[in-house]
Amino acid sequence: MIRLQDVHKSFGDTHVLRGVNLELTQGETLVILGRSGTGKSVTLKHIVGLMKPDSGHIFVDGIDVTSASNEQLQTVRQRVAYLFQTGALVNWLSVRDNVALPLAEQRKLSSAEIRERVEESLQSLSMLEAADRMPSQISGGMRKRAALARVLVAQPKAILYDEPTAGLDPVMARTVSHLIRDVQSSGDRMALVVTHDLELAFSVATRIGLHYKGELIELAPPDVFKQSKHPVIRAFLDGQSDLGEEGLNQ
Repeated sequence: MIRLQDVHKSFGDTHVLRGVNLELTQGETLVILGRSGTGKSVTLKHIVGLMKPDSGHIFVDGIDVTSASNEQLQTVRQRVAYLFQTGALVNWLSVRDNVALPLAEQRKLSSAEIRERVEESLQSLSMLEAADRMPSQISGGMRKRAALARVLVAQPKAILYDEPTAGLDPVMARTVSHLIRDVQSSGDRMALVVTHDLELAFSVATRIGLHYKGELIELAPPDVFKQSKHPVIRAFLDGQSDLGEEGLNQ
């Protein structure tokens, strides 16, 4: 389980997280909606210890990430995979070697076992034919799939998706939505998705909340969220330009 307890974070005078509380349990896909550049991805970075809160606590399977040792952080990052918005592939490694990186770093499997796991992961995302290409030789959509294959190969308990459809055309964005649903279909892992993409949110979520001025508003199942009477949620769903949000490029 992942739990955030009264988490606060500020950058100067800008309050990005104002007492955020949430719990994510096995099988859930929780989506945090919000405008681009308002700081909602900061939540993901706190969960894996890339940022420290000003106050509050983040627990991953009982480990308090806010005070965790380096060894404990490594354990958290093996259980919780972070899919960066850009994919963050290593440009000088082939797709195959990129996907193998998490297993190579753990040094727990033989070369043959790593090769088998990598091929299974690539095959599950229809990427095996691109295994020996370099990131510069594949499309943006294929880079997203390669990055997801790298995440899946380590068999994490949870996946954090940072704007997974950003920069993609509508067809590829829908493909990514299908991939996320397929990954979650077994029901044995958690997912937390931050996005401004409404189609993605309502396609994959079991619960949705809106990030607004550092708070999460109305965490609820998609059908309940869609019918919300909260004025900020209604403005966001209706595409109104002014929610009164503070801009932040985080």
